[in-house]
Amino acid sequence: MTGIEERLRDALAARADAVQDDGRPRELPAARVGSSAIRLWAPAAVVAAILVLVVLVTVAGTRTVTAPAPAVRPTPAAPRGLAPPVATVWPQAVHQIPKKAPGGRTFIPDAFAGDRLVVGRGLTRNRPDGIWAYDLRTRGFAQITPLKDLHIAHAPVAAGDGYVAWSAHRGHRVEVWAVPLAGGVPRRLASTTAARSSQNTFEGIDLVIAEGMAVWSPSDGGVYRVPLRGGKAIRMLGTLGYHLAIWPWVGSPQADQARDVLVRRPMEQLKNALTGELREARPPAGRTSWRACAVTWCHNGREAWRRDGTGLRTLPGDAHSPLHADHVVLMHQRDRDGRGASAVHDVATGRTGLLFRTPTRAGDPAPPTLYTHDGLFQYQSGDHTQTVIDLRAIS
Repeated sequence: MTGIEERLRDALAARADAVQDDGRPRELPAARVGSSAIRLWAPAAVVAAILVLVVLVTVAGTRTVTAPAPAVRPTPAAPRGLAPPVATVWPQAVHQIPKKAPGGRTFIPDAFAGDRLVVGRGLTRNRPDGIWAYDLRTRGFAQITPLKDLHIAHAPVAAGDGYVAWSAHRGHRVEVWAVPLAGGVPRRLASTTAARSSQNTFEGIDLVIAEGMAVWSPSDGGVYRVPLRGGKAIRMLGTLGYHLAIWPWVGSPQADQARDVLVRRPMEQLKNALTGELREARPPAGRTSWRACAVTWCHNGREAWRRDGTGLRTLPGDAHSPLHADHVVLMHQRDRDGRGASAVHDVATGRTGLLFRTPTRAGDPAPPTLYTHDGLFQYQSGDHTQTVIDLRAIS
């Protein structure tokens, strides 16, 4: 073996060692019909590459050549086509419940209280008139408390720690109310000045129950809490300018999709409201922004990755929602014939479940309206039924 051949062998070996193999088989690219150049370029390119390597090795002599770092590549996308139905992928997460509560009122599910109760609002003539619970085991409704005040906000109720909480508007203020899940007389926990929108309307709050407290964040930032049993409402130290993410994590900046404000890196910084711990988001190499970022995952619509920039993967469709429950996104898919559908995707496991078809051609039926909360999705699925998806059970 000549000296040039030995250097060529060493250069090729060094280049091979720089390539990371994830163990997945790779498909060969399909040849384009009618192009004879496709059949001829490969051998010529190989010869040219060998000649270039020979020249490099000969000129470099004994100098060390460092191979460039391999590019960051996402894991392969899922096969084309539509996902199987969501009830097939996660049967434990999908529930069919009645549209109507007793008295003919509409039942709007808002949250899961444990594994068996769906908590929500009862509406008469589109006005909330009570807080109700639906038992998934007994298939029955129970009223938690009536609502006589028509100022209650059209916002989802929160459930946790044996309580239900909701917000209401009164004048220029937002009130926070709560009642035990077992029923009783509602208690007003707090009253605070309502934030104003760019259209000069009063905005609501993001509300959760945690640590025996009602915790909320207004649209202009800051995180407040008050004991469920009553007490003084306070703004938590160090939360000015932050918004609720997933308790106890709060984040900044906030993506304001309602106002069409472009935020290239929403929730770039997270803070633990209890400990003060900070977490910064770092995108993978070659990515500079994202559409949504939660505690664990981020996505840019076509790809997802962990908040620390690792675990890059291609999404099997176009993701168009925030990250719900930290790892679930809504996305649009198309089959091989171009027909569209809405689907739920778990970025952590790569599993996808079909929700319903979406219109792509004139005359296609309109899809149902999908209502999304952080822990629950809901849409009408029949004349007398609605589908509720428990995001906690998606994994």
